[in-house]
Amino acid sequence: MGGAIGKKLTEAGYKMLGDNQEIEDLILDILETNEIRYLKAIPFLLYKYDSDVHNIYKKTRNKALFNALLNFSQRIFFEFGIDKRLPNYAGLDKNLEKDYAEKFNLNFDEFRGEFDIQLRNEIKPPLFLEKQKIFAERDLQMNLSKLFTKKEREIIRRLMEDKPISRTDYECYSRKTKKKLSSIMGLQDLAKTIYTKNPVCDDDLFKLKKKLEEWLEMNSNEKKISILKFFVWDEDKISIIYEKLDNKYNSAQLFNTNRNINEIKDNEILSLLSKYKEHNFR
Repeated sequence: MGGAIGKKLTEAGYKMLGDNQEIEDLILDILETNEIRYLKAIPFLLYKYDSDVHNIYKKTRNKALFNALLNFSQRIFFEFGIDKRLPNYAGLDKNLEKDYAEKFNLNFDEFRGEFDIQLRNEIKPPLFLEKQKIFAERDLQMNLSKLFTKKEREIIRRLMEDKPISRTDYECYSRKTKKKLSSIMGLQDLAKTIYTKNPVCDDDLFKLKKKLEEWLEMNSNEKKISILKFFVWDEDKISIIYEKLDNKYNSAQLFNTNRNINEIKDNEILSLLSKYKEHNFR
């Protein structure tokens, strides 16, 4: 369902969908997905089309979510000076609405930003470069939301626009945001290098690690360990370097044990050791 909705929204650009597609059905489909990227389209759809909101509310199974979006939409209309009134069903299920909104992390600023982009696109069809700017702004906000809190994003926006900030915001910026920005700058080269790599998964290797840890815990006084390195030598011996996962030991304190392979009775471990003679997990 999500792919079909995404295609419809992309093709429409929130433009007219044609006589064969009812907006009410589209909104109902979106509500069923519970996906934020689609839910953010609802305020603009309610603004642009004269849908029967009562009918949508009656049909949807996600009434609390829909009412939260109606509240968001009404607040957006008010801020943009749009004279359009929407019904409010909060009185029917007020607590559930709040819990539902928190559960799905509905952020008003994100909904408002999406509406702003679509409204500008609707009022004045932008040229190619302006479209690129809009898409870049959307991507920027999405990436910022992954790394910064709502408060930090507000501070960053004001700094980008060369606007003054309060003493409280300055302290927040100095204590948290500036450090994150510094880390981002310092990690640029590493991020570019890692991003181009294709991770190699080896389930058998890490199965061997887990089974060796379990075997060593069962056949020694160790309670919980993590193997950092192992290697087979003289064909019948295995050396294991590990750390103890206990608060009284620090990660720099390493331990080593040498065992005869014939002590191991687990055929799966023996089979895997014939495949992996050594490995460094650090």
